[in-house]
Amino acid sequence: MITDSQGDEYTKKLFNNLFFCLQPIIREYEGVKTNEYEILLREKKNQNFPKDEFEYLSQDNRRNEMLMAWSYSKIKRILELNSQWILWVNISPQQLTFKSTYLFLENLKKSRKNIKIEITEQLPNNRVVNKTKTIKCIADIKKLGYELALDDIGSGCNTLPFVLENIMQIKRVKLSLVPLRLLSQEATLLLIKFWKLVADEAKLEFVVEGIDSDSLNLLIASRGVKLQQGFLWQDQFKFFD
Repeated sequence: MITDSQGDEYTKKLFNNLFFCLQPIIREYEGVKTNEYEILLREKKNQNFPKDEFEYLSQDNRRNEMLMAWSYSKIKRILELNSQWILWVNISPQQLTFKSTYLFLENLKKSRKNIKIEITEQLPNNRVVNKTKTIKCIADIKKLGYELALDDIGSGCNTLPFVLENIMQIKRVKLSLVPLRLLSQEATLLLIKFWKLVADEAKLEFVVEGIDSDSLNLLIASRGVKLQQGFLWQDQFKFFD
C-alpha cells in the first residue's frame, strides 16, 4: 500500500517533466501588440499535453492542491517578468470540485487584472460532478471577480446547451479546429458562422483555435473572426520551465 508521503514524492517527481507554454491570442487587424496568452500545460519530452499525468494529478484534492501550488509559483514568476501580460488559465470541471482550486483562485485574486479563467471541455471522472454543480462553480468563480471563457465549445462538457446556460457568466467562447480536420471547408465555415452568431447575439468574444497557415488565417478573418490562436504564430510562443 502506498502511503501519503510516498504518493507526494511520486507527485513531486511528475512536476520535473512539466512546464508551461504561453500561446498568444492574436487580435487580427487591430494593430495591437500581443499581450494576451493561454497558459498550456506541457510535458518536456515531446511538448504534448500530459494527459495521463494531468488525470492523475486532478483525481483528488491532495494531488490537485500540489498541482495548484506548482502552478501558482510558475504564474507568479511569469507575471514578475511582465506585469502587462494577460494570462488565461485552464481549469477542468473535475478541478472545480476541489477546495484547493478555490484556494488557488483566492491566492491569485490580487493579480486578477492579469488572470482570466478558461473552463475546459474535459469530462470529469468524478460521478458526483453534474451539470448543475458545474454551472454553480462557474458562477462562484465569476463572483471572485474573474472573467471566464468556455474552451473547445461543442466538445466534452462544453456543449451548446451548456454554453447557453452559462451565457451570463462568461466573456468568451473558443472553438478549436483541431478535432474538425475531417470536415470539408464548407462545413467548417458553416460551423464557425453558427458559433460566431451565437457569440455575437450574446455579446461574447469568439476565438478560433488551431490556425496553422496564412491561408486559413485569412479565410477565418474574412468571416469576421478577429481573435485567433494556433501554430501559425509559434515564433511568439513563450516557454517557462
